[in-house]
Amino acid sequence: MAILISAFPIESKSGGGWVSQRIVKLYKFSSILWRQESFWAKSLWAFVGILFFPFLHPIFSRFAPFIFKRNKIYSELWLNFSQTFALSLLHRNCVLVCHDLHCHCDHRFVRWVRWSEGLLLRKAKRIIVLSGRDKKIINRYYGIPPDKIENIGPALMPELHAFQKEMFSPPRKVAFLGSMKRLENRDGLQWFVKYILPECPKLEITIIGETTPESVIEHSQLKYLGYIDDIEAIILEQDLMIAPLFSQAGIKIKVIESLLLKVPVLGSINAYSGLPRPKGKWCSNNPEDWIEILNGEDNFWFDGI
Repeated sequence: MAILISAFPIESKSGGGWVSQRIVKLYKFSSILWRQESFWAKSLWAFVGILFFPFLHPIFSRFAPFIFKRNKIYSELWLNFSQTFALSLLHRNCVLVCHDLHCHCDHRFVRWVRWSEGLLLRKAKRIIVLSGRDKKIINRYYGIPPDKIENIGPALMPELHAFQKEMFSPPRKVAFLGSMKRLENRDGLQWFVKYILPECPKLEITIIGETTPESVIEHSQLKYLGYIDDIEAIILEQDLMIAPLFSQAGIKIKVIESLLLKVPVLGSINAYSGLPRPKGKWCSNNPEDWIEILNGEDNFWFDGI
């Protein structure tokens, strides 16, 4: 049987938690171990990682509990999130679950990041990715054979079916889902405020997710709800969701959550990474397409998985 080592609790309500919960349903694990979310637990494991793996970029060693075969025998050690990947240097038969790839992110000491990621991915018995694009990137960038990389994206969302929705004239209820603590969400919303909102003066955008005083983008057309427990209920109240996301990594869980609830998503090209694109201009990086959708009556059509 396999053991799952996760950098975050499986029941987390974050996008990573959404994926982790579905992985646990798809595969059988004899036990699951995750890092506690307290500041002291994170600090302790970060120190241990730096101490024992000083040659690796700290991104990959922030949770590396030393698990060795004793009385229990496991066939595979699944390492969930890049923070756990350092363990692949100590154990055979490791499966690395890549929620994000770091080779194309803007990190400090980026060459060190890429060297560390390549070293660890090559040590893995198998690599799990969430989109076909990530599989191609790993193959092309790190030279890892495709038969060693498994894309489980479609298996995570078998209930993502086709639907269409008739869109009526504005004003509409429109929302953005995402923590403002995350840089990619702030960058996407700033792009929206700069290029889209000036041409949509009657539009009000509801922001759902954690905020801090320094992360708030001040604008008269933005309304912040903060963190909400019942996200589904809020999404179902919307006419459409926006997803101006430009990070190339992984799949965008906020887009999937909206589509599963049959709520249209107006998104960038990267927002639909790993997913079928809706018909028309609903998936675009062109501000003019966004303005046309938000000010018009272009119906939404999604083909499903």
